[in-house]
Amino acid sequence: MPRKLRRRALTGDAIVQHVIELEKRVWEAATKRDAEAFRQLVPSDGIMIFRSGIMRQPDYLATMKSRTVGHSKWRRMKGFRPNPTTVILTYETVRVGSYRGKKFPSNPVIESTTWIKRGKRWVAILNQETPLTA
Repeated sequence: MPRKLRRRALTGDAIVQHVIELEKRVWEAATKRDAEAFRQLVPSDGIMIFRSGIMRQPDYLATMKSRTVGHSKWRRMKGFRPNPTTVILTYETVRVGSYRGKKFPSNPVIESTTWIKRGKRWVAILNQETPLTA
């Protein structure tokens, strides 16, 4: 492989790894109920698709104090870049926690998050959880 192409491939892998770390920060912000950190990673036009329905970032922030959020370990986390300004992550986890005192279902989900580059920052624009069936 020509040297220039190898360097580009490594850069792409490094970008995917960087975005994986950002994904973990979103979970940390949600767990700690840190609205400012969450806002930095998920913009106001960000959309989350949960089992309970579709939620935009401002609505999530408004209900953040009513939630406890955690997860089991991430399994099979991987990402790909369909273009230079997009990274799509997929992985499995079990979301744990509650919303207004009602526990989340305990079966595993596949998470998918689409990150886009805006200016010099990567932001999570779309997240979807899909329940796995037995």
